[in-house]
Amino acid sequence: MRKTSSMVLAAIAAAIAATAVGAVRAPAVPKPPVVTYGLIRDEYGFPLAADAKTVARLVLDSEPEGRVYAQSAVEANVYLGMNYRLSLEIDSSGPVRSRAATVGTMMRVQALVEGVDEGLSPSPTWATPSAGTLQRRDYTLGEDVDGDGIPDAWELWMMELNPNAGEDGEPCDIASFNPDGDCDRDGMSNLQEFLAGTDPFSATELFSIVNFRQVPGTSLAAITFKTSVDRLYNVLVSETPDGSSWSPVATAATVDGTFGYVTYEGDGRNMTVYVDAALGSAFFKVACY
Repeated sequence: MRKTSSMVLAAIAAAIAATAVGAVRAPAVPKPPVVTYGLIRDEYGFPLAADAKTVARLVLDSEPEGRVYAQSAVEANVYLGMNYRLSLEIDSSGPVRSRAATVGTMMRVQALVEGVDEGLSPSPTWATPSAGTLQRRDYTLGEDVDGDGIPDAWELWMMELNPNAGEDGEPCDIASFNPDGDCDRDGMSNLQEFLAGTDPFSATELFSIVNFRQVPGTSLAAITFKTSVDRLYNVLVSETPDGSSWSPVATAATVDGTFGYVTYEGDGRNMTVYVDAALGSAFFKVACY
């Protein structure tokens, strides 16, 4: 009898152990993070300045007031016209760490100014991509009721500065102002004017390269371009002009200056920077943020 009881107890213990083992799920395996970076502008197109009271953060789209998955202060001229960078931890399926997400999780970027979520456009909600993804996402504060990518505040500001806009027959009131239009017919779309900080109703105010010349006696070339106040600029280089492989190039502010990968801040005047033209066949362009 004792032997039988012992066998029954052993069987029960084995069953319990098997059940316990079966209930344990393998821990999630950490993956390379998803890094989201870019430029956040205010409603008038000016890049947000470095300020400890202004932060970018990443939350679940379904819980915007809940757990913060990543956060960073808005910085100035981080690199290539970016002022924020968020790193989201990624886990494989299974029990997930408290501040990690899995591929497909819907996330939302927020910009908080003194603790207040100012709202962003275009839509700051996206599905978590595969582990190790680097993604650039630029945003603008403020309302964009018509969803055209240009904040309402800037559109109204432009109308106030140009009360006679549209008198030449081009429909450019607030209702018809659209990102693809070109109110001043200078070749820049209204959206490009917003991003460049230029007046969409003035054909003489546009972002352009003014001059490109060889510096005598050197291998350097001087690039002169128009700037707008508080906009950021980088010089890029490519072997072809089709825009498929542009990359940063080292520049200097003076002929005898130190070369480096520099982001320049505009002041509303023409700016000249120098590049080494001894690169063989190459194309240069200036990017504005």
